[in-house]
Amino acid sequence: MANSPTASPKVASTVGLKNVVLAPLLTDTDEGHTYGDLQLMAGAIEASVTPDNADPDIQYADDTEFDTLYADPEISFKLKMADIPLVIQEMIFANVVDDNGVLIRTAQDKPPYFAIGFKSEKSDGKYRYVWLYKVRAKPLTENFATKEGKTINRQTPEVEFTAIKRTHDGRYQAVADEGENGFTAEKAATFLTGVYEPVITPAP
Repeated sequence: MANSPTASPKVASTVGLKNVVLAPLLTDTDEGHTYGDLQLMAGAIEASVTPDNADPDIQYADDTEFDTLYADPEISFKLKMADIPLVIQEMIFANVVDDNGVLIRTAQDKPPYFAIGFKSEKSDGKYRYVWLYKVRAKPLTENFATKEGKTINRQTPEVEFTAIKRTHDGRYQAVADEGENGFTAEKAATFLTGVYEPVITPAP
């Protein structure tokens, strides 16, 4: 007689987004990595995490699909915000705010790498937590529109990041659900106070 399937893990959809934080990736080599201080980005509206290279390389042999290989992960992370203040833009796009408080962009600007984290409330009242370990911003998408009488056309900027694996250890993302797999509320309380580093006990 067939065995009964293992009971399903708890299921709850995500219904919120808040506490987006950035930490500059200062070093990332074969020997190690370091991050700088966290910066809060208030005003998060929407975030999406999408693999850009999810299609495998398929090897054919003996007239059939023989093996599949996947390229290193490359993730598109899009973040829609109520606003992105100029001082934050200076940080993530490597622009410069001049002596008069004006943001200046140049062709030589090279955005640095960051870690980015956030949490999303779930329908059961608990949270899903996410860190992407190494992201770099693409140029900002902004929209502007005229007022139409009493109608307000609210415009929201969107920044897209490309997330890749760390050179040091190949890790690119960490995800946790509050209350699941031993991830307690106490652990959740500190998850976004610094870039999370895994704790993995080797098998005996």
